[in-house]
Amino acid sequence: MRPGNEGFTGLEAAIVLMAFIVIASVFSYVVLGAGFFSIQKSQQTIYTAVETSSSPVTIENQVFGCKNESSGKIGSLIVTIGKRYGSGSVLDLSKISVIWSDKENLFMIDRSDPIYTDMPSSGSWGIVDKQGESVETGYLENGEYATMLINMSPEYEISGRESFSFELISPDGTVAFSSISPLTIDRITTLYPKN
Repeated sequence: MRPGNEGFTGLEAAIVLMAFIVIASVFSYVVLGAGFFSIQKSQQTIYTAVETSSSPVTIENQVFGCKNESSGKIGSLIVTIGKRYGSGSVLDLSKISVIWSDKENLFMIDRSDPIYTDMPSSGSWGIVDKQGESVETGYLENGEYATMLINMSPEYEISGRESFSFELISPDGTVAFSSISPLTIDRITTLYPKN
């Protein structure tokens, strides 16, 4: 034994060891608690960012092109739109704008007046049907769907193998659809999104 260590017994060593263990466990508890807190805050920030940055408008199902029998081209598009769950208040359908683009053109398609119509006039879009429980016809709530018909002007009708896109712009965001029409235009043509 070294001088001055005569009174250091096994019991004192056990007490010192237990003190270190208690201090280490308290420290690890504090560190883990801080980690869990920061993870929860990060998760909350991510969910809030996704909710605010994503458009409340969604394109549901397929987009269909209707053939204009006189020109043989796609003269109108049928688009079913919905409202994304958790995206805040109701969606005012009259606040949606439609932007059209193809290889030579970029323009806004006018909204039909009134917005609910069986057939929008040439060069405009309108709502031809709405599915849901809300009595508010001009608005979409969670779980409701509206069928939009975009009636193209004759000079902008879509021929076979033509690339085009449109954007639905609401006050809270934008959703876009791009496609290339098939070579053969049927009476009702399914238009698949371009990858």
